[in-house]
Amino acid sequence: MQNHIEYFFFRTLYQFVRLFSFRNVQRIGSNFGTFIYSVIGLRKKLVLDNLRHAFPGKSEKEITEIAIGSYRNLFTAFFEILYLDKLTADQILRSISFPDIEKFKAYLKDGKGLIILTGHYGNWELCALAVSVLVPEKYTVVVQKQRNPFINDFMASTRSRFGSKLVVMERALRESLRAISNNETVALIADQSGPEGGIYADFFGRPASTHQGPAIFQLRSSAPMIMLILIREGFEKFRIELEEIDTTNLTGTEEEKMKELTQRHVSTLERYIRLYPEQWLWMHKRWKHTETYLKRKQEGTVS
Repeated sequence: MQNHIEYFFFRTLYQFVRLFSFRNVQRIGSNFGTFIYSVIGLRKKLVLDNLRHAFPGKSEKEITEIAIGSYRNLFTAFFEILYLDKLTADQILRSISFPDIEKFKAYLKDGKGLIILTGHYGNWELCALAVSVLVPEKYTVVVQKQRNPFINDFMASTRSRFGSKLVVMERALRESLRAISNNETVALIADQSGPEGGIYADFFGRPASTHQGPAIFQLRSSAPMIMLILIREGFEKFRIELEEIDTTNLTGTEEEKMKELTQRHVSTLERYIRLYPEQWLWMHKRWKHTETYLKRKQEGTVS
C-alpha cells in the first residue's frame, strides 16, 4: 500500500511538471530548493557540517551560499528528471555542449572498452542520457535499484530510452566486465559512500569509504577510465567535461593498486566540485563511516 501511495504522489507531481517548459521546470525546481533549505531544512545541519569540513577557510556567508545553491541544484535536477522522458534528442543536442566529444569517440575506437565515472553533480541522470544521444554506442549503465518498484520501473524506462542497457549493482561485476571485453562502455556513479569495510580515500581532507567497483573493473580489464561531469551553465545550458583518470604506474599488491586508483578518481571528482561546489550533492552522508574508521586507525586495527 505504501508503494502505491508514494507512486500516486510521484505521478501527480510528474504530470504537473509536464505542464511547463523545460526552462520553467528549472525555475520551479530552483525556487523549491530554496524553500526546502529555508523552511523545511531537510538535512540542513548535515549539509552545513559537510561544507564547513570541506572548506574550513570559507566564511559562514560563503558556506550558506554554497548550501543554498546545492539545494537549488538538487531540486532543479529532481524536477528535470521528471521531465526527461519529454525531452527530445534534438532538445538535448541544443542544450548540451561536449567540447571533448572527438576525444571521447577516440576511446571507443581503441578496442579496449571504456569505463565512465561521474558523480551526483549538476544533473547526473541527464548526463547519462545525453551521452547516449551525443555518441550513440552500446552503453551499460550500473544503477541502484529503487526501493519502490513503481518508481524503479519509471526510472528504468527513462534511463534506457536512448538504448542504454541497465544493470543493477548486484549483477554489475560480471555483466560490466563482459561488456568491457566486448569493447563496450560501462558507466557508473562513483561518489556514494561505500561500506564501513570499504576502501577509504581522502576526500576534502577526510577519509571517505568508497565503493571498489570502478577500481575492480579497471584492474581486471585494463580499460581506460574517464570522468564525465555535466556542468550547469544556466537555463537549458549544460557542458560535459571529460578528464582521463591515470591508470598507469600502479604498484604493489592488488589491494594497494585498488586504493591508489580509487584515490585518483576520487581526487579528480573533488577538483571539479571545488570549481562549482554548489552543483554537488552535499546532502549525501558521504563521510558516515569516517569517525569509526579514524577510531579504528588510532587503535591500530586498520592500516
